[in-house]
Amino acid sequence: MVAKPFARCGGSFFSVITLFRYFPVIILLLRLAELTAFGQVATPRELPPAAAREVVTWIANQPRWSISAEAETSLGFKDNLLLSAKAPEASAFARSSWEALVLAVPRGKIDYTFFAQLGGTRFFSGQTVTQESEAWVQSEWGYRFSDTLKAASPLTGYYYDQVFDVSDSEVERLVARLKVGGLILAPSVRWRVHPALWCEVQAGGERKRYDGGTNDCAIGEGSLRAGWSLSKSLELRLEGRRRWRDFDQRVQYSRAGRALGGTRLKIAERELGLRLDLELGEQKRWKLSTRLGGLQYEDNGSGYFGYNQKKISQELTWKKEAWSLRLDAAAERLEFKVQTAGIGIDPPPRIKEEFSLRARLERKITTRWLLFGAYTWERSRSNDRVASYRVNEGLLGAHWSWER
Repeated sequence: MVAKPFARCGGSFFSVITLFRYFPVIILLLRLAELTAFGQVATPRELPPAAAREVVTWIANQPRWSISAEAETSLGFKDNLLLSAKAPEASAFARSSWEALVLAVPRGKIDYTFFAQLGGTRFFSGQTVTQESEAWVQSEWGYRFSDTLKAASPLTGYYYDQVFDVSDSEVERLVARLKVGGLILAPSVRWRVHPALWCEVQAGGERKRYDGGTNDCAIGEGSLRAGWSLSKSLELRLEGRRRWRDFDQRVQYSRAGRALGGTRLKIAERELGLRLDLELGEQKRWKLSTRLGGLQYEDNGSGYFGYNQKKISQELTWKKEAWSLRLDAAAERLEFKVQTAGIGIDPPPRIKEEFSLRARLERKITTRWLLFGAYTWERSRSNDRVASYRVNEGLLGAHWSWER
């Protein structure tokens, strides 16, 4: 179960960049940690005793905690704050975000990380929406049973105050500024079956609350993931996921779209996904990530809210010296099973399609400062014209980073 921080904020890229920047260090330290278990040296087979002692000494001399912080600020313009089809509200804005990562350097079987991210946007000329804010915090303990088996227990909290399109009914289109917060506990176990193959199981529970309580719900989830390194530059990942939503107040609907009093809405989801990561070039400056997925969404009533979803996304990153570029493209299609669009004797089934393009270019100025520009385009399309809209957003900003 994953909470995605800042889905519409430029700072989201830096949360990903920060975590991925530390993953090689974490993996290296976990690998080297086999040399010491709570202060006791265990000489690995692949290192001679002298080299092993040097590595153990190096680990012992490293700081117990690694800390980093990043902040960025930007100015931009967004042309559709309310995701409206007919009356878009546009405004210039100022946006800022901050994040921190605390990492306990693994020296035995236990490791710990803490990550926090805060952000906010102020719209200068917005009439209905004047500001948005986000917060995301995660604390994770890990325990290494052996070199090939590890357990982790992340606890995540989040809060969003922004405009969402939560329309899941052709009877009522709901685009509104919502305040939503939640808490997620999702322990996992990863087993490296082979140097080139790993698998992971995860089970999680989430409690989500909205301001007003209309969409409050409890969520349970189970997932199975596997990764296979086909070569040094190519990795394939597969994932299967089941999710259950139990709403506190929402009710079932009849096939005609009428609310059924005295009932309680529950949702079951089944999802399959495939991901392919590829690095190109001798210096691996180019990275490609392709994702394919499908989801079945079913309710416990007439099936009125049910749909099938297909999605695809492509991510491209490039780095060279002081420059870096990231491009993202995504498309998804929802085909509703019962809901229809329009009126008449035999109206067609409701269909909803969403497309997005994102680009971000960075130029490093000093060891701590860089400048960036970003552009986002979003398109929601449906055979119900009222539910279709476009969004364009562009911004320029500066980013600062620090680590110890």
